[in-house]
Amino acid sequence: MTRAATDLPGEQPAPTAAQMKKQILFRRWFAVIFVSLSVTAIYFGWFVTRNVRDDAKQTDIQLRSVAWAIMSYSVANNAMPTSQDEFVKFISANEQCLSAPRRAGEWPASQEDAQANVVAADIAAAVAGRVEVIWPPTGNLTPVLQVRGRPSGLGTIEQVNGWLQNWNHDAATAAQ
Repeated sequence: MTRAATDLPGEQPAPTAAQMKKQILFRRWFAVIFVSLSVTAIYFGWFVTRNVRDDAKQTDIQLRSVAWAIMSYSVANNAMPTSQDEFVKFISANEQCLSAPRRAGEWPASQEDAQANVVAADIAAAVAGRVEVIWPPTGNLTPVLQVRGRPSGLGTIEQVNGWLQNWNHDAATAAQ
C-alpha cells in the first residue's frame, strides 16, 4: 500500500517546524497580553475601590459633623433649624457650643463620640458640598440628611438621621 492509500480523508499533514514556531510564539504573546491585562484590571479595581472608600470616609465625617451641629443648634434655640442660611450663621457665630455636653439618649454623648474619634469637618463647607439637608418648614420637625451622589459608609446616613429623629422626639416629649 502506498502512503496516499493509508491517509484518512480530511486528515491534515503534520505542521512544519516554521508553523510550530509561529504557534508557540502566538501562544506566548497571547499569555503575556492576557496576564498584563489581568494585572491592569486588578490594579485599576484596587485603586478605584480605595478612592471610593476614602471618599466615603470623608462623607461620613461630614454627615456626623452636620448631625451634631444640628443637635447643638436645637439645644441653643429650642427648635430645629429650618434653613441653611440660618444654620450656617448660627454655627459660624457659636462654634464653642458644638463641644458642650448633651443630655443622654440614643445619640452620641459627646462630639468626639459623634465623630467616632475623628476630627470634625467644616460644617458650612459640608452643608454646601457633600451633605444635602432637607430643611423642615417648621422648627418642630426634623431635618433629613442625605449625600449628593457621594459614597457613604454602610448605615451612616440611617444612623445620623436616627440620631436626629430620636433627639427631636425626646425634645418634643420633654416639652409636653
